[in-house]
Amino acid sequence: MTEREPWPECKRDGCIGIQLTISQMCLAHASDEEQEAALRAIKAGGDVDARGVPLDSALLNRILAAVWPDDSPKAVIRFSRFDRATFTGDVRFDNVVFATTACFSGATFTGDAVFSGATFTWSAWFDGASFTGDAVFSGATVRWDAIFSGATFKGDVVFSGAIFRDEARFDSAKFTSAAMFGGARFAHSARFDGASFTGDTVFSGATFTRDARFDAANFVGDALFNEVIFRGPASFHGTRFGRARSFGPLLAHRGLVLDDVQFAQSVEIEASTTGMCCRRGRFPAGVQFRLRWARVVLDDTEFPAPSILVGIPRLVNTELAKREEWFARVWRRLLGDKITEQPQLVSLRRANVAGLGLSNVMMADCRFEGAHNLDMLRLETRIGFAPAPAPLGRLSWEGRQVIAEERSWRADRRHRWGWTTPLWPDWMGERPSALDPGQIAGVYRALRKGREDTKDEPGAADFYYGEMEMRRRARPYYGSARGRAERGILTAYWLVSGYGLRAWRAIAWLAALTALFALEFQTFGFAQPPRPVSYWTSLLYAFRAILSLADSTVQLTPWGQLLQGLLRLTGPVLLGLALLALRGRVKR
Repeated sequence: MTEREPWPECKRDGCIGIQLTISQMCLAHASDEEQEAALRAIKAGGDVDARGVPLDSALLNRILAAVWPDDSPKAVIRFSRFDRATFTGDVRFDNVVFATTACFSGATFTGDAVFSGATFTWSAWFDGASFTGDAVFSGATVRWDAIFSGATFKGDVVFSGAIFRDEARFDSAKFTSAAMFGGARFAHSARFDGASFTGDTVFSGATFTRDARFDAANFVGDALFNEVIFRGPASFHGTRFGRARSFGPLLAHRGLVLDDVQFAQSVEIEASTTGMCCRRGRFPAGVQFRLRWARVVLDDTEFPAPSILVGIPRLVNTELAKREEWFARVWRRLLGDKITEQPQLVSLRRANVAGLGLSNVMMADCRFEGAHNLDMLRLETRIGFAPAPAPLGRLSWEGRQVIAEERSWRADRRHRWGWTTPLWPDWMGERPSALDPGQIAGVYRALRKGREDTKDEPGAADFYYGEMEMRRRARPYYGSARGRAERGILTAYWLVSGYGLRAWRAIAWLAALTALFALEFQTFGFAQPPRPVSYWTSLLYAFRAILSLADSTVQLTPWGQLLQGLLRLTGPVLLGLALLALRGRVKR
């Protein structure tokens, strides 16, 4: 607590209350006659100077009665000083103590109101109060509920370093000028629902131990939330930010809700949290999400301007990064392998991602259903999708990249991929149903086009494979013969070469056909066989036939000529498919 300004202190031992002008005692310890004279002076001028004075409810009510005009429904205080005052909230009747409230409900402070360093041992009610001048509560402590609901602050407001040990309510309060809550500590729930902040607002360094709600709040000026710690849920549902260009860095132990949030300016949001829900968000000038640990939901959010969601290696603030270490240990213990330092994008359903770019983000469980402009989604560095199970286990290369919709569809069909069911956190509500393969093919097609536009051929190849796989699995519309024919062609294409992307499959078919045709050549294809006569020479002849290399010493039967024609047709096709698949894997 900052060092207080000096004033003439009460002569009572242990009391720091300011002396009355007519006594060496403070208002609380003066004689009855001196108290009455002081209250008459307060009534005449409307000024209250109770710095350091211990005020029980009875004395506070006498002060408020003195500033209560006969023609007014509420107290009117012209100038007030309650620095280091103690509001005990006790009323005594026959040695029985009744705990009450320091009640300034509906009061009007026409001048500056100073409560810096004040201690409210019980509740402090300022609901509906009006502060025309500055209101200073820096370093104040409220041990029970602090109610400022509906209060109006026309001057600067300072709650820096204030401590709220119980519920703090500022819902529907109006802050016309600057509002400073830097370093404030909220030990219980904090409510700012519907509050309006016209001037600049500072919550830097504040700590919220339980839930913090800023739902439908309106920050017209700049709003600083850097180095804020939310130990409970933090909700900014429907909040509007006018001139804010940064939000964070901050820690949110139990999630961050930004549903229906609106930022008028381009903004950088930096947070370390278990989950960030930003459904129906509006960022007309763009946004940069810099996240750690978070499972992210961006359903129905608009990204018309260039934006990015990036996983960062550490928070920019060193002290906050140290505090994060404790949070991370708790998250790992509670969530295990469901959470990693790299943020996980869980859902982009119905979002407009025309301006969105992703970097260092896990997308294994991301849902794309109904997303718009997916072909314009920029997938940059370190973007991870779930791999498909490799057909030959450890002997195979890593499986292709698979989106969550395909995994969900296969899990519903009790396929061997059942163990890869996509993650869906409980706080997101009911798990979405699986899409039809035709719809999944459309998602793959859009993602493939985006990869092709950025010249990422290997990434586009995986999405192309997924698209073709879903087209092959799609049901024909109303028994269409065209649908059945297309499915048959795609099945053959898959068997022969994995849609032109599996070189080993085309080479395997080529080897098998070469071996089979060599056997048939040896059996009935040669009129005059190559020398020496053996299966190996027949195999060599079949291989040369693939490359259209002639051998004048060999004469073929009519059946042999047919076999040679078929081999010269199918061999180069299979060889070309194998080379095409290899090129697709290495091309950039």
